[in-house]
Amino acid sequence: MITVGRLAREYHMLPSDIVMKASTYDMMIMDVLATYENYIQQKASGKVDPSVFAYTPQELQKIMEKARVKNN
Repeated sequence: MITVGRLAREYHMLPSDIVMKASTYDMMIMDVLATYENYIQQKASGKVDPSVFAYTPQELQKIMEKARVKNN
């Protein structure tokens, strides 16, 4: 898992320590950060991947509403 490796490198820990100590929230935040860093690098090089923007704001809103219904 890439996120475990990134967390381990970022916090100077062994991957096994990350697996034992990190929460799924930590993993999610690191994944969002990695995605954003990738976007910034692509933007700087002028090579933004259009598949990152595959959803319209309306589609994203529907996805969020559907997820909220499932969690309640």
